[in-house]
Amino acid sequence: MRTYLSILLTAAAMTVLCSIAASLIVDPYRIVHRLIGELSFKPNSRVAKVAFLSHSCSQYDSYIAGDSRSQILSESNLGDVQARRFYNLATTADDIVSIVHRLNHLIGRGCPISAVVVGESIDLFMDESARSAGSLLLSENPAVSGENRISFYSKYFLSAQALVEYFRFLYEHPSRHEIYYPDGHADYLWEMKDDTPFALAACRGSKTLGAAERKLLFAKLGGYREIAGMSDRYHFKTIVWIVPLNEWQSELFDDPDVKDYLQQLRAIPNLAIVEAERNSRLLSDFHNWHDCRHFRRTVFDQLVAPAVSGFLGHSTERAMPGVTENTSSGIDDH
Repeated sequence: MRTYLSILLTAAAMTVLCSIAASLIVDPYRIVHRLIGELSFKPNSRVAKVAFLSHSCSQYDSYIAGDSRSQILSESNLGDVQARRFYNLATTADDIVSIVHRLNHLIGRGCPISAVVVGESIDLFMDESARSAGSLLLSENPAVSGENRISFYSKYFLSAQALVEYFRFLYEHPSRHEIYYPDGHADYLWEMKDDTPFALAACRGSKTLGAAERKLLFAKLGGYREIAGMSDRYHFKTIVWIVPLNEWQSELFDDPDVKDYLQQLRAIPNLAIVEAERNSRLLSDFHNWHDCRHFRRTVFDQLVAPAVSGFLGHSTERAMPGVTENTSSGIDDH
C-alpha cells in the first residue's frame, strides 16, 4: 500500500512538474520571455512591456500608448520628433485608466518622460468584469497592480488554461501572426482580402451608445484629467488622438453623447486633441485595413501624424492645424 501511494504521489508530482515546464517553455502570454519576434498567439503585452522597461526605461523618454490600434505605431510614424526616443506601451484592449497606472509606475522608478501620445478609441469600453473575464490576457504586471506574485504566476504556470487557450487559438486562427520589435511596436501579419467584411454587422457597429457604454465612456474623462495633471506636474507633453473608425463605424461620432464626451475631453487643460478627417476615402478602402477594426499605418500617417508631429515639435503657445489645445493652468490633481 505504501509503495502504491508513493508511486501515485510521484506520478502526480511529475505530471505537475511537466505541466509547469511546458507552460514555461511555451509561455504563450510572454510572461517570462521577452516580447520580441514573430508570435502566433496574442501575448499579454501589459506584463512584458513593464518588465522590459523596469530595467531599460533609460533608453526612452517618450511613449506611445493606447489599445491594439496604437500597437502598430513607432517613432518613424511621428515624423520629426525632436530627438525623442519613443517606446510603444500600447496593449490589447487598453484604456486611459490603466495607462495612467503604468505611467505612474514608470515615474516612480525615475524613468524620464518628455511626451506621451495616446490613442483614444470611442468604441472600446472596459470595466472590471471585462478585465476579469480575460484575466490571462489583460492582467497587469504585479509591479503595477500590487498583486501577490505567487498568485499572479500561478494563473499562468500552475494551470493548463494558458496552454489550452494557446492551442485553441492556433486551431481557430492559424494565420493571425504578429511580429514584435524591441521598441514595443508590432506588425500585424494579416490583412483584408476584399471589402466584403465591411458589410458585416460586427464591422459596421452601433450608431449610438447604450446606457452602460455611455457610463464607461464618460468614466474615461477622469483618467484624462489625471494624465493632464501628471503632464503639468512632471513637465511632459500629452497628445491624445481620436482613433479613426471605418466609414460605417464613423457614424458613432454623430451620437450626441459622443459629441459631448469629445467636447469635455477638448476642455481638459494641458492636453492636445487630434481628430482625423472622418470623410477620407482611406477609411472605406479595404487595402488600408488589416481587418475592419484595425487600420494600417497609412491611415495614421496621412490622417493623424501631421498634427501629432506638429504638436511634438512646437511649443505649447503655437496652435497647429488639426490640433485642439488647452494649456490653461489650475488642473485638478486626482
